[in-house]
Amino acid sequence: MIFFVNAARAGLARVKQVTSAAALAVSRLVVLLALAQAIGVGSALAAATCADINGGAFNWSGDNQSTTVSLTAGDIITLNYTFVVDTTFFYGIEFGVGGHYADGSGTVSGSLHVTVTTTGTQTFSWRSLSEGIPSQIDVTVACTAAPSPGPVVTSTNPASGPVAGQQTTILIGQHLTGATSIKFGGVNVLSFTVLSATQISVVTPPHAAGAVDVTVTTPLGSATGTAIYRYAAMPDPTADPTIKAMVDFQVHTVQVMGQQQMDNVQDRLTELHNDDVPLVSNRASFAQMPAPQRQYGLPADATPTIGSASDTARRRSKDGQAEPVVAAPDSSLRYWTAGALQFGRDTTYVDAKYNVSSTGMTAGVDTRLAPNLKAGVAAGFGIDHATIGSNGSRIDANVWSAQAYASYRVAPLWFMDGVLGYARGRLANYRYDSTALAFGAGDRSAGDLFGSLSVNHEIKIDRWKIAPYARLDLQWIWLDGYAETGAGIYNLTFDRTSAVDAAGVLGTKFSHMMDTSAGALKSSLELAYRHSFNGAYTQIAYYGFDAATTYSLFGLAEKHDHALIGLGFELQVNKSLSLTARFDELLANQARSERARAQVKFAF
Repeated sequence: MIFFVNAARAGLARVKQVTSAAALAVSRLVVLLALAQAIGVGSALAAATCADINGGAFNWSGDNQSTTVSLTAGDIITLNYTFVVDTTFFYGIEFGVGGHYADGSGTVSGSLHVTVTTTGTQTFSWRSLSEGIPSQIDVTVACTAAPSPGPVVTSTNPASGPVAGQQTTILIGQHLTGATSIKFGGVNVLSFTVLSATQISVVTPPHAAGAVDVTVTTPLGSATGTAIYRYAAMPDPTADPTIKAMVDFQVHTVQVMGQQQMDNVQDRLTELHNDDVPLVSNRASFAQMPAPQRQYGLPADATPTIGSASDTARRRSKDGQAEPVVAAPDSSLRYWTAGALQFGRDTTYVDAKYNVSSTGMTAGVDTRLAPNLKAGVAAGFGIDHATIGSNGSRIDANVWSAQAYASYRVAPLWFMDGVLGYARGRLANYRYDSTALAFGAGDRSAGDLFGSLSVNHEIKIDRWKIAPYARLDLQWIWLDGYAETGAGIYNLTFDRTSAVDAAGVLGTKFSHMMDTSAGALKSSLELAYRHSFNGAYTQIAYYGFDAATTYSLFGLAEKHDHALIGLGFELQVNKSLSLTARFDELLANQARSERARAQVKFAF
C-alpha cells in the first residue's frame, strides 16, 4: 500500500514538474509574443538614409528586422545588440546590408559592422540565430556616413601667364563644387566661376614672377596644388621688332612728310631762278589758268619776244654767255601747285619690314619783292600709309603744313633759297600683339618745325645747263604721348618723344634742251648725296598697368646716308603747253623708295 502511495506521489511530482515547465515555456512564449507585438517584430520599416538611422529609426528590440535603406558607398552600419531573454542554449545574431553580412554567433552581446560597397537603395536586415526561437534582443543601430571627399587641385590650363594677372585660366581638380575661395600665391583671384566638380574658371591676380601654389577652399576643406602656375615677366617691348618698327616709322613718317613739303617748295624756288615763270603753275594735275601768263619783271602790257622757255628772260652777250635780263618791278602774284607720289620699303627689321606709300601736295603764291628777291607762302597736305610686317600692323598718317619761302639772286647765276615751315598731323596706329592675339590701337599727334637753306649756281653752255647746289635741312620733330587700347594687359603707353634732324645735301642737276617734231624737249638728271648728322630719338614706353617699369627704344628719324638719282623729261609743246614727268630713286642702307612726279602747264 505504501509502495503505491509513493509511486503515486512520484508520478504526481513528475506531472507537476512537466506542467510547471510547460507553463513556464508557455508563459515565456506569451511574454515574447507580447514583446514582439509591442515592438513590431516583422514589421516593414520605412526606407531610410544614414541620417535617419542616426535619428533613431532603428532603435528597437526584436528577433528579426528588414527594410530598404538609401545608402552611400563607404557608409559604415553598426549593430549593437544584447540578448535579454532566450529559450535555448545558443546565442547569436546575423546582420547584413546589400548582401554583405556580419555573423555574431555564440555571443550574448556585441557589435557588428558592415561597410556599404555600393551607392543606392538596398536591403538592410538582421535576424536572430537562436534556432528560430523568438528571443528578446536589445538592438541599437548607428550609421557613420562615408566621409565626403575634400577638394583636390591637380593643374591649371594655361599653366602660365603674365605678372599683370587678368588672365583667364582653368583650374582642374576634383570635388571643387561649392568653392568659396581661390588663391594664387596667397593672393585672392580677381574672380572665379565653378564650371563643374572638376573645373573652375578663374581670372588671375597680379603677382611677382615665378611659380606659385594654387589653393582652393570648399565647405569640405582646402586643397593646394604646389607650383602648378607660373607667373612670367611681361615681354620686353624693346625685343619686339614690330614695336620697334612702329615707333621708328612714327618718327620717320613725320620727317618724310615735312621733307616732302620742303622738296616741293625747293622745286618752286628752282623755277623762280628764271624770270619766265607762268602766272599759274600746276605740278600735280591738269589745271586751267584764270589769266594770261606773263614774265616776272615785265610790265603787264609787255609782249614776250622770245620763243622758247629756255631762252625767256635772258639775252646773250657777244661771247654767247647768257646774261640775266634786268627785270622791271612786278608785284603781281604767281600761283602754283606741286605734288608727288612716293613708295618705299625698309628692311631694317627683317621680321617687321614696312612698306610705305606717301602723297604730298603743296599750293602756294609768290611775288617779286625786290629786283633780286622773290618770296611767297604755301600750304601743304600729306597722306601716308605704312604696313608693318605681315600680321596687319599699320600706321595711317595725315599732315597739314604752312611754309614761307624766298629766293635771292646774290650774283649773276648765283642764288640763295630758303624755306621755313610748320607741320601738324595725326598718326593712327594699329599694332598687332601676338601674345594678346589682338590689336593695340591709338592716335598720336605729331609736329614738325622745319627749315631749309640752299646755295645754287647755274652754269649754262649752249643748250646745256649744269646747276650744282648745297643745301642744309633742319627739322625739329616731336610726337605726343598716347596709350593703346584693345590689347588688354598688353596695351602699351608711349611717352612724348622728339628728335632734331640736321642733314646736309650736295647735288648737281644736269639738263639739256633739244628740238623735236613735237616741240622742245628738256632732259634732266639729278645726282645728290644726303647725310644726316643726328636725328636720334629716345622713346620711353611701359605697360598701362605698370607705369613704374619703363622700357627705352632708340632710333633715328632718317638713315644717316642717302643717295638720290633723278631722271626727268619736259616737253615744251608750244608757248601755252608743256608736259613734265620725273622719277627719283632714293637709296639708303636697308631702305629704298621711289618717287614719281608729274607736271602740266597751260598758258593762254
